[in-house]
Amino acid sequence: MQALIAFDLDGVLYSSEPFLGEAYREAIANVNGRRPNSFPRVPTTREILDHVGWPVTVILDRLFPDIDATAVDLLYAETLEVICAHVARREGILFPGVAVTLTDLRRSGWLLAVASNGRQRYIETVLSTYGIARHFLDLITVESGAIENKAGVLHAYLVRQGLGSEQLVMVGDRSSDVEAAAAVGCHFIGCDYGHGYRNEIEGAGPIVSAFDQLPAAIATVLTAS
Repeated sequence: MQALIAFDLDGVLYSSEPFLGEAYREAIANVNGRRPNSFPRVPTTREILDHVGWPVTVILDRLFPDIDATAVDLLYAETLEVICAHVARREGILFPGVAVTLTDLRRSGWLLAVASNGRQRYIETVLSTYGIARHFLDLITVESGAIENKAGVLHAYLVRQGLGSEQLVMVGDRSSDVEAAAAVGCHFIGCDYGHGYRNEIEGAGPIVSAFDQLPAAIATVLTAS
């Protein structure tokens, strides 16, 4: 059976945790330099990570609920510039086993895709910096047309490839991934080595503790269907 394996990016393939707090500090400082006192504090890295997995607009709204929209819009643009620069300097982490396992999955005949709430330029920067873009189908993102969330991304992949939901496996580490999989009715495999908490993914499908455990888990869920 042909099948599509869709991977969340942050917390599954890649981690921005080593630089994320500093990137926000830098971006906020840049915005405050242009618009003084817009942001009185910088959230901790843990605060930021607790929201990773949702669209950036949602993340900023949750982190800065009392900041005016103009300042938040400036930070929206600035975070993209700063974070992509950190990624390009290879300051993040491609999780162990990712490159080899993606190669193995493709050799097994699976179609691979990235299904992220992240911005397209950010996703492309990660994939190109670490040399793994070649493994994936052309990107569909929340910036593609009228797509608003990860469920929309998954649905668009299914339509484009002419597949049914039973032929799709969503691999993620957050409740946002579980919700997206449920919305399209596809299989789900959880990763408990990422940014999320295990209780966000428990009960939704098999859970792996390392990326190289995915081929066996994928085979299990697809054989069972």
